[in-house]
Amino acid sequence: MLGTPESHPAGRSADLGDPDPYPNYAWLREHAPVSPIYSPHASTTTWLVTSNELARAALADPRLSNDDRNSAGPQAPFGGGEWDPARSLLDLDRPEHTRLRRLVAGTFSPSAVEQMRPMMERVATEAIDGFIAAGECDLVHSFSLPVPVAIIHEVLGVPPPEREAPERCLDLFWRTGLTQPVDTVALRELLAYVKHLADYKRAHPGNDVGTRLLRGFDSGELRDENELQSMILSVLGAGHVTTVQFLGAAAVRLMQHPDQLRALREGAVRWPDAVVEMLRYDSPVQASAYRYVTEDMEIGGTRLAKGDAVLISLASANRDPGRFSDPDEFRIDRETRGSLAFGHGAHLCLGSHLARLEGEIALGTLFHRLPDLRIAIPFAHIIWTYGPMLRGPRRLPVTFTPGQPGPAPLAGDSSDTWETHHA
Repeated sequence: MLGTPESHPAGRSADLGDPDPYPNYAWLREHAPVSPIYSPHASTTTWLVTSNELARAALADPRLSNDDRNSAGPQAPFGGGEWDPARSLLDLDRPEHTRLRRLVAGTFSPSAVEQMRPMMERVATEAIDGFIAAGECDLVHSFSLPVPVAIIHEVLGVPPPEREAPERCLDLFWRTGLTQPVDTVALRELLAYVKHLADYKRAHPGNDVGTRLLRGFDSGELRDENELQSMILSVLGAGHVTTVQFLGAAAVRLMQHPDQLRALREGAVRWPDAVVEMLRYDSPVQASAYRYVTEDMEIGGTRLAKGDAVLISLASANRDPGRFSDPDEFRIDRETRGSLAFGHGAHLCLGSHLARLEGEIALGTLFHRLPDLRIAIPFAHIIWTYGPMLRGPRRLPVTFTPGQPGPAPLAGDSSDTWETHHA
């Protein structure tokens, strides 16, 4: 996309991080809410939509396709043949998108996600137990990264011995889905990992999403092995890449606003409500996946040609003063209706309920277990990375009073999946 390998935290710009994008978004919303932008690897015009009203309309407009076969430029390696098993949910339109989404939609419904609460509590507790005695840690490395990676593997039914390391898992998805050109070496490795997960679930079926996808393959709902691997890839990536950014950014804001954290602890504000504001204020997904114009059209009075690419800035839409009062202020008691943190329309994030509950439990557990958690560097020195498509802190050195590990989980819980005990 807009990023390059050099913008990755391991790249040359790692020491500087990503600049604050919000002043630029504010200027664009006022002066050019639909504007052409530079995209280093695109051969067609790319447009950026920045206002909340236009973003909401564009996300639901069927003339804007997620399928890059509607682009005037060359197709990406994904879905094109040699490198990719099949297009993912993000790369398809109706009816194919609906057919594949339906396979797992029930698993991510509010009632189904609520059944995952004990599993999420266990995962968060185990992560904190790993560093609580030290009195200090890098909160990204020790918590906001490993917790989402562990949870989505649990949802897929993959136990710890079969999992890729959290850092490597995130890195593979970054290099193969959020940079241009795609790192084909990393893509080969990622696809081999997905095949390993499919093979493992065939040999170890259970009451989990991985097994349900395999049953969809056996019943013909998934047409071939390529679609099976693509669906595993979609669930695995969507389940952790953005949540890593969300948990890190949310922890920053709560440490930055101790009065609002106190309100949460005292019950004056509910965690579920606060999580929605955290997602609005620091949108972990800064922009939508590319859309492609299927016919000449207008957005906000600007003419777009068939084949043009469109990026919809969720981050800018969520800071639009036309929708939110004082949008650059962090207020956990804010009325947040209108937030586009999870998108809108047919591609509204399938895992939105999962992400909200994950934030509620992970952050609630963290600040309960570590009541004097504080960042060890000035807030202005935090390096934000993974832009421009994602945004989160690269590292968060924190200190706290050393403590003891919490109660041990139920026997067998550390290796079994959540549905073994909470089906």
